[in-house]
Amino acid sequence: MKDVVKWIWLAQKCGAGNSDVLALVEKFESVDHIYEADFDDYVSCGVSERLAEDLCDKALDEANTIIKTCESIGAGVLCYGDKRYPSSLRALKNPPVVLYYLGELPDFNGRLCISVVGTRSMSEYGMRAAYKIAYEIASAGAIVISGMALGIDGVASAATIAARGKTVVVFGCGIDVVYPKEHLKLTERIRENGAIITEYPPTTRPRRMHFPLRNRIISAISQGTVVVDADMSSGAMITAKNAILQGKDIYAVPCNIDSRNSSGTNSLIRDGAQAVLCGADIIKNYVYMYRDKLDVKKMNDSVASSGFDSQVLWRMGVGARGFAANTSADELTSYKPYKKPLATRRERTATSEKAPEPKTPYKPEAKESRRETGAGDNSAKALESLTEKQRKIFDEMPLDRAVTVDYLTKTGFKLGEVISALTILEVKGLVSSLPGALYIRK
Repeated sequence: MKDVVKWIWLAQKCGAGNSDVLALVEKFESVDHIYEADFDDYVSCGVSERLAEDLCDKALDEANTIIKTCESIGAGVLCYGDKRYPSSLRALKNPPVVLYYLGELPDFNGRLCISVVGTRSMSEYGMRAAYKIAYEIASAGAIVISGMALGIDGVASAATIAARGKTVVVFGCGIDVVYPKEHLKLTERIRENGAIITEYPPTTRPRRMHFPLRNRIISAISQGTVVVDADMSSGAMITAKNAILQGKDIYAVPCNIDSRNSSGTNSLIRDGAQAVLCGADIIKNYVYMYRDKLDVKKMNDSVASSGFDSQVLWRMGVGARGFAANTSADELTSYKPYKKPLATRRERTATSEKAPEPKTPYKPEAKESRRETGAGDNSAKALESLTEKQRKIFDEMPLDRAVTVDYLTKTGFKLGEVISALTILEVKGLVSSLPGALYIRK
């Protein structure tokens, strides 16, 4: 218990996604030695002076409070030093120091784990494909990993449970905070049929910057990632990029080239991802490696029952942002996606009679940035959509050269904030990543 308290203390001091964790772990033999070190010891191993100062605060009150909260809600704590800690997470440059969990943790080091991710605004086609693939790989004995988001993620977890398989979801918030709230019922079922994990302590509210960091865990604990129904701006593409950088296998379900959710998945296939049509396309690549853990016959038998079942999603409360306009009512008899009700004819008529208000184009002022933004420097629409913090980090990047993440953290931003901002900036087409962990403005 004493080690757990100190690991939580270290996690709270470093924050999520801090690459200085590895420097501390490699420098000192144990968490006790990390805890007992002084300012000079910390600086000597390469951590920032700001973190070194934070680590000199040896108070354990916050860590003890977190442990008591975990005990009260029945949550466990998996520390970096625990033998059950996923070895694949140790390979990250910014591994989570601790993982809080509810349910029963699978053997991450000995079982095949496949993540199934995709858009929140799924199409009927994507919904059916995600259900079928998750059902079949779960029947084979693979652990299905997802991010618990609306849409494809929720469908994958529900299908896994329907197949009597095991699923693990990674939260971008505290273990006791259900997000999205529509998935309360699904969360309870997952806890009974797998596990919920997160690197954020209890009561932590979901924030936008948490989810890109969360995605690195999804891809890292998975031997392969399947992307279903995702356009280029989908968060699933962030998970796919993480998987590529981590050297993991990438799979994608092909779509019509004119489908609204095809640009991301089809581009992955174009760039080398394996196109998959069923669970067997994935499982065949791991049979020899996990021959004692996988049951190919059971998977083949499951094909007869892996077709989409709207009742399963309805009973588990799976939500989505909506479906394509051609979704068949007969095929979704009981399934009611979470979306705003359609406007009545009278409301649509009243709205159409109103003259649309002209949009004011974004015009950055000199005082907003320490450099001028030229007319040809990225799209005004993308810049306008940035948060204040993302814009500040973007403005810190020189126009004429690539910079590292460390360069941007020295300007006063936390590592997690920089990584999250760079991910969003890249998705929006404002920056490009280069070999050597460099980033440059487009």
